[in-house]
Amino acid sequence: MKRKWEVMIGIAGVILCVIFLGGFSLTITSMEESTYETTVFPILQEGVSEEYVSESFEAVKALAIWFGVTLLIVFILVALAALSIWRNKYPNRGAVLFIFAGLTTLIGTQFIAFSIAFLFFIAAGLCLLRKIKEKEGVENVSNKKYKSGFTRI
Repeated sequence: MKRKWEVMIGIAGVILCVIFLGGFSLTITSMEESTYETTVFPILQEGVSEEYVSESFEAVKALAIWFGVTLLIVFILVALAALSIWRNKYPNRGAVLFIFAGLTTLIGTQFIAFSIAFLFFIAAGLCLLRKIKEKEGVENVSNKKYKSGFTRI
C-alpha cells in the first residue's frame, strides 16, 4: 500500500464521524420525550418556550436521523475511496470520492462538523498532489532490454 497516509486520514475522519454523528444519532433516537424534556430541553430552552417541547423533540430527532444517514453515506464514500487508492491504482477517483465525503459531511451536518470534513479534504488533496516515486528494487527489475546470447529452439 503506497497511499497509507490518505487512507489513515480518511479512516480517522470516519472514526470521528462515528463517534460524534453516530453517538448523537444513537442517543437522541433512543431517547423518550420525557427524558428529553428533563435533560436536553433545558439546555436548548433559550429561544423556545415550554409549550413546544414536543415540536422541539421532533426537530432534534429529525436532525439525529439526518446525522445517521449522513454517517452511512460518508462511510460508503470513504470505503470506496480507500479501495480506489489501494496500491496507488486510481488516486484521482479516490480524491473525488474524498471530496464528496467532505461535502456530504458539511451539508449533512449543516456545517457543524467542518473540522471532520477538513480531514477528507486533506486526504483528497494528498491524493491529487502527492506523487509516489517508484522505489528501486528487485520487483522493479526488467529483463526486456537484455538480449541473451542463447537462442531458443
